[in-house]
Amino acid sequence: MRVTNEFAHPLFFREEEVIDIKDEQPFPHMMKHVYFYYDMIEREPFPWNDIERSIPAVLQLWSEEKEQLESCFARRDRRSARAPMIRALSYLLSCLFWLNGKRVTNVRHWQEEIGALPLKPVNCLERLQFVFDRCDVYHSFIQLCELFAETAKLAYKQMAINKRMSR
Repeated sequence: MRVTNEFAHPLFFREEEVIDIKDEQPFPHMMKHVYFYYDMIEREPFPWNDIERSIPAVLQLWSEEKEQLESCFARRDRRSARAPMIRALSYLLSCLFWLNGKRVTNVRHWQEEIGALPLKPVNCLERLQFVFDRCDVYHSFIQLCELFAETAKLAYKQMAINKRMSR
């Protein structure tokens, strides 16, 4: 699979990078191996159209990464924390877009894309910028934890609204 320029970002992919996908795994586990996998392949069922199923699944992935990150930061091992922090950051971006019924379309210009989303945590851009700039430090991990907690609250609130409207 070739990475399009819209997904090229120094933390995630190089321009025109080619990713070799050996074994497809059930949703959402491909996100552990390929950032923004479901956004790039655009294959039905679209996770952004079924947030009741997709967001809790990604939050479970985050929970697993969070445990690993807590261990890394307890050992003050920034080098080992970098890869799971970047994975977790990709999970958060996917959750934010999916919460708004959209797929991630442009990671290269993530600030404009996130800025245009109606549902997002307070001061999301500034807080995400902090994490992007220093993705392997403990304070970024704490910020990411808070952003996930707030995004989860927004997601469950939106799910309740959707459920009420579908009655």
